[in-house]
Amino acid sequence: MSTRREYYKSLADQLGVPQELEAIPISLLLQRAPKGNIYQVVSEMSRRAETILDELTQELRQKLQELDTYEDAALRDEEASRELQREIRQWVEMYRGLPKPTLIALWEKLYGQEATGG
Repeated sequence: MSTRREYYKSLADQLGVPQELEAIPISLLLQRAPKGNIYQVVSEMSRRAETILDELTQELRQKLQELDTYEDAALRDEEASRELQREIRQWVEMYRGLPKPTLIALWEKLYGQEATGG
């Protein structure tokens, strides 16, 4: 089963989304703007970034709830506790490794198709 994180990581890699913001020529945004309305393009990208963030946050919360059910057992077993800590660190690092949702939305708009699912 593909996770939203895996989907957005794949999309970011496919579109070449950078980890940090770089200068974007305004002319590229204007090319994507209907009738030259750059406000509409920025507004669409903002909504898309919020959607991406909401999806990733929901997925992370579900994973943390899942890990929370193992916490009681892990507290009694030292090895299980270390394993739980490793798994939590892995998940946090995976999410930190993603570009910011704003950059994903911007690159979707400029260089790729706006995706609707994973």
